[in-house]
Amino acid sequence: MSVRDRDRLHVLRGLEEGSVKPSDAAHRLGLSGRQIRRLRQRFREEGDQAVVHRGRGQPSNNRMDDRIRARALERATEPVFHDFGPTLLAEHLSRDPEIGPLKGPTLRTWLIAEGRWKVKKQGQTHRKARPRKSALGEMIQLDGSDHAWLEDRYPGRFTLLKAADDATNRIQMARFVPLETGAAHRQLLLDYLARYGRPLAFYTDKAACFGQITRSYTPDVPLEDRDPKATESIIGSALKALNVELILANSPQAKGRIERDFGTSQDRLIKEMRVEGITTIEEANGFLEDVYIPFWNERFAVEAADPSNLHRPLPEDMNLKQLFSRTDTRSVANDFTIRYKHVRYQIAQEEADGIRPKDRIILEHRLDGTLRFRHKDRYLNLTAVEQCERFGPKHEARPKGITPPRMSRAKPGPKPKPVPPKPKPDHPWKRNPIKVGRALHSSSAASRPTPSSTKHPG
Repeated sequence: MSVRDRDRLHVLRGLEEGSVKPSDAAHRLGLSGRQIRRLRQRFREEGDQAVVHRGRGQPSNNRMDDRIRARALERATEPVFHDFGPTLLAEHLSRDPEIGPLKGPTLRTWLIAEGRWKVKKQGQTHRKARPRKSALGEMIQLDGSDHAWLEDRYPGRFTLLKAADDATNRIQMARFVPLETGAAHRQLLLDYLARYGRPLAFYTDKAACFGQITRSYTPDVPLEDRDPKATESIIGSALKALNVELILANSPQAKGRIERDFGTSQDRLIKEMRVEGITTIEEANGFLEDVYIPFWNERFAVEAADPSNLHRPLPEDMNLKQLFSRTDTRSVANDFTIRYKHVRYQIAQEEADGIRPKDRIILEHRLDGTLRFRHKDRYLNLTAVEQCERFGPKHEARPKGITPPRMSRAKPGPKPKPVPPKPKPDHPWKRNPIKVGRALHSSSAASRPTPSSTKHPG
C-alpha cells in the first residue's frame, strides 16, 4: 500500500469504531460525504482491500492495439532503420497506414521491453548557458562538418557548410562541398549576403580563412607590431569593408549551438538521405534546399524575442565579387605589358590613359574561375601576347637509383695549431741578408745631401 492508502485505512477504521465522525473523515481525506459513504460500504464488504484502486495492475484503457505494436516492432527490424533512434523511427513508422500516429516515448517503451534499445546514462557536466541574441540577423553562426554524409553510397567524406541564425535557430543557408576550403567559405558568404543582406555579425572559429594569415610573416616582429592589412584574411577584409563584425570563437564549446545542430544532422540527415536513396553531392544539395532546410526551420526554429529583422541592405556601389576575390599585383613594364605565370599581357593604347610604367595592376582571381585586371577602380581588357620562357636553367630530375656519395665528416677533436708560412728559397732575405742590409744602408746614405766644405765666418 501507498502512504495515501494507509491514511485512508486509518480513517476508515476510526470511522467504524465510532472515534471519527463521517464529516471529520470527509474533511481529513478531502472527499465528499457521498464518497465517504461509498468507501465505508466497500470497506465493510472487502476489508482493507477497499482502499486499493481497482485499476491498479490492470492495462490502460488508452493502450494501443497489440496488432499495431506487433506491426511497429516488425517494421523496426528493417535494415534501413538499423540505427534509427525511437523518436526518428516513430516519425517514419507513423507514415504506415497500418500503424498510424505513433509517439516516440511509446515506441521507446516497446523497444526497451523487447531489449532492442538501451537507455544511455548521462554524465553530469556543468555548463554555463549563453542567452540567444534577440533578433534575426543579429549574429549568424558559421561552421563546417566533415563527415561520411552518404555512408558507403559515395566514396570518401565531404563537408557540410552551414549558416544558422543565433536568435531563431533557423538554417539560413547550407550546402555540401567536397572540401572545407577558404574559397568554399567565401562563396557561401557571397551567396548569403546577396540573398539576405548584411547581418550585424558572423560568429565562427579561428580557421585560417577567417583569422590572420602569415603571408608577410617575420619571426623577429611580434604579431601586434605587424602590418594589420598584410596579415588580414580575404574574408576579414571583405566583411570589414561591408561593416560586418567577424567574431572568432576560442573553442568549439563557445559556439555550442551550431555544434549540437551538426550532431543532430549527423544522425537525422544521414538517415533521411538514406531513405531517399541519394548517392551524389548534387542530389544531396537539392535535398537540402528543397526538403531538409524547410523541415528544420518548421520543426526546430524558435521565435525571437524581438520580431524585427536586423539584416541591412547592401550598398549600391559595392561589388561582392571584387571583395571576395583573391588578388595579386604586377608592375607595368615600359612597353605597357605585365607578366603573370609566364604570359605577357598587353595594355591597349585606348586603355592606357592614366597608366604609367611601374604602376601596379591588380589581378582579381574571382570565385567563378575568371581573371580580371584592375588599375585602381577601373577594369582593363588585357590581351595575352607572348608565352615567356622560365628564367634560369631548367631543373633536371635526378635519375632514380643514383645517390650522390656522402661527404665524410671530420672526427671531433682539438683543432691543429696553424703553421707559420715558410719563405721561399728565392726570397731576398734568403739569398744574402747581410749584403741586402748594406745595400739598403748605402742607398739611404747616398740619398742624403753631402755637407758643404765652405766654413762660415765665425
